[in-house]
Amino acid sequence: MLDCAIIGAGLAGLVAARDLRNRGLGVVVLEARDRVGGRVENGVLADGQYVELGGQWIGAGHDAIFELIERYGLRTIGIPARGNLVVRVHGRLLEVPSAEDGEELTPFEVADLSQGLLRLRRLAHRLADDPAWVAANGAWLRQDLRRWMRTNLRTGGAQARFGEVYEAAFGPMIPQATLQEGLQQINSGPSLETMIANNGGLNQQRVDGGMAALCDALAADLGDVVRLGSVVTKVTHDETAVVTLASGETIEARTVVSTLPPRLAVALEYDPPLPQWRQDVAEKVTPGNVIKAYLVYETPFWRERGLSGQSSSDEGAVRVTFDTTPVGSTRGLLMGFFEGNEADSLARRPLEVRRRAFVESAVRAFGVEASEPVEYLERDWSAEQYTRGCHGAHFAPGIWTSNGPVLAAPDGCLYWAGAEYSTKFNGYMEGAVRSGEEVAATIAVALI
Repeated sequence: MLDCAIIGAGLAGLVAARDLRNRGLGVVVLEARDRVGGRVENGVLADGQYVELGGQWIGAGHDAIFELIERYGLRTIGIPARGNLVVRVHGRLLEVPSAEDGEELTPFEVADLSQGLLRLRRLAHRLADDPAWVAANGAWLRQDLRRWMRTNLRTGGAQARFGEVYEAAFGPMIPQATLQEGLQQINSGPSLETMIANNGGLNQQRVDGGMAALCDALAADLGDVVRLGSVVTKVTHDETAVVTLASGETIEARTVVSTLPPRLAVALEYDPPLPQWRQDVAEKVTPGNVIKAYLVYETPFWRERGLSGQSSSDEGAVRVTFDTTPVGSTRGLLMGFFEGNEADSLARRPLEVRRRAFVESAVRAFGVEASEPVEYLERDWSAEQYTRGCHGAHFAPGIWTSNGPVLAAPDGCLYWAGAEYSTKFNGYMEGAVRSGEEVAATIAVALI
């Protein structure tokens, strides 16, 4: 009998397996796909160049991932081109200077800015979704927007960067602007978090060769521990576990770890059945709806105009773009996302319709030179049988506060791990890695 059977060979599953094996425990990783990585995947263009179809960005505070990158001898690369960020809001086209042209934020300032933006976004969502809360907090919402900023952003660097990007998106912050007016603008305009990340303010990095290179390195380290094409259909869990595959094969283990997103996880058959509260919470943890797409051009023409290739818009099918051109390539790659309603409606249309929609968005941001890409590639994550959504899941209002932290609590010998189960960096690749490390440590204590 094995010590642990792990369902899913994404980052959480691979890291958990590595840590358990390194503690001398017997482990197997069961992956339904014919590849490892989960929501991390490389695609290949016609010329053989790789592109990242899944998770790719890492940044400040992602210490667990950076440690893995160093351990496996990989290296990181930054945003490939300096230049202005293009912002399109209410039909007006603006160019915002890159943060690299100014002072770089310290890690403390980055953390301060990130936390402040998270609070602001949550308030904006509540303003739109909770009229009773708005009515009860009218006086507080009428406070000066600048006062809120000074109270919630405590470092000068974070305050300055926030002010720069806010004014680029919405125009000068008038002296009488209230917090409520600011939240209304945020709900109707481009994402400030995206704009700040795009223009270098959060020092986004990627793995050379794609994040899939890290998953492949972990899998190679594990060797025969990882079994591809192993579709799990049932988990029997009591004092020990029995995992049943679609082929009819059964695997016995002292413990089992599911790294599937909540909705996929509860769709398996369990004996005994999972607690009803876990089923209910999973139904309220909605998978993200994203189609990640690439336009390939003969050259990165935007660079000649002093642009970074990064853009943010309040309208259009694709509202965010990044320059992800590989170092040394003569061609130019623009990456963008169809998200939410656009992803839902366009997913039902032919691929050519989505290509044209992306081209139209790129033309609005970068001009007619963007009208003739030489290649188009995409990944619709909602259509992936063993994913059913990306980037991460969205917790309905109140769900994370009341149930989120206990989602990772074990059910007997059945444990849970993954980006949605992490209490830190929830929904990010860093969260997945940390969750894998934590579940491995917990199981090791229980078994050794």
